[in-house]
Amino acid sequence: MIFTTCRAIIALRGDFMTKKKQEKAIIAGNLDPKHWVQKSDPLVLMRTVPFSLGELKILDTYISRINAADDTRRTVIFTKEEYEGLMGLTCVDYRTLKNNTKGLLGKVVELEMPDKEYLQFVLFEQARYHKDEYGKPIIELTCTSLAKDLFFCIGKYHYFKYALENVINLTRKASYLLYLYILTNRFRREWDLSLEELRDDVLDCKGKKTYKEFKEFKKSVLEPAAKEINAKTDCHFKYQVIKRGRSVSKIHFTIITFADRVKALEDQSEDGAEQLSFTDTYSDYDEAPEEAETINYGSELGDLLGETCFNEFSPEQIRVIQDLVLQYVGHDYIKCSDYLTHKLNITNAYCKRKDTESRYKYLLVMINNDIKDPDNAL
Repeated sequence: MIFTTCRAIIALRGDFMTKKKQEKAIIAGNLDPKHWVQKSDPLVLMRTVPFSLGELKILDTYISRINAADDTRRTVIFTKEEYEGLMGLTCVDYRTLKNNTKGLLGKVVELEMPDKEYLQFVLFEQARYHKDEYGKPIIELTCTSLAKDLFFCIGKYHYFKYALENVINLTRKASYLLYLYILTNRFRREWDLSLEELRDDVLDCKGKKTYKEFKEFKKSVLEPAAKEINAKTDCHFKYQVIKRGRSVSKIHFTIITFADRVKALEDQSEDGAEQLSFTDTYSDYDEAPEEAETINYGSELGDLLGETCFNEFSPEQIRVIQDLVLQYVGHDYIKCSDYLTHKLNITNAYCKRKDTESRYKYLLVMINNDIKDPDNAL
């Protein structure tokens, strides 16, 4: 695993030895997918810790509620109903939630340091599930005094920040891990990573014999994760395979910027040539997939918005959405697509398991509310 600064980790170890336990204070309030998750370097680099996806989401939910500059408030409370709404779930099974919080308390985090030294600890000292004064089930999480320096150290370490909505809709642990990796490296625009490091360290597949063959690793792990990240988060990228002889040795990553997306649309409109969608990735390892059946939404913008919604809605429904989005955003196609992506993410968070018609109506209500009251638009 690659660490950005050995000095930061050494400082962390020293602080663990000297920090005194402080009085607990409680943070309560509504959860919001717009809340920021602020993670210090050491937390981000612990991507191979054996937490499940559910445990990682609860960890990010906790981080999204704390103030990294105030280490006296390390206990977070939220209702089970709030958590279900945030995750877009109808009902979280009590046993599933219990197993996820138990995993957060029971799994050891390990930091590797220079000179073959290491530091091991747990992140949370308590997870309590009980009912409040109104009879609503609530979850209460308190981090350990040792781990506190990882959460509340905004003046000491570099921080990475992302909106909670970028991870709550991810359905694969590999998507979560790859998202953090792309997020922390996107300043590089283009870079190579060895296949072994990507598979074993970044995506935590070390020791899994099934993924030794690149074809299976790509099919079951890398490609699904890349597509989900491009579709559901604020990171857009593509990758290409680099071979040494007949074997895959490296993966070349390229960030797709906002300017790249604008240019792709301009090129498409000028020559009418078929382009890769913004949610596609590209690898030269396999032959190109068979051409999918094209749905005609009646206009260039309609086609873009239909693709933005992953062809979930009918052409007639997309035309209604198009008219409303144009009314609110204007005729900037990229802004229209970004706006609809944002609204679709909210729909996924609160109506993930609803039927298409209900999701369509929910989407229309949100857009109409923005048109009526643009100052309060999310």
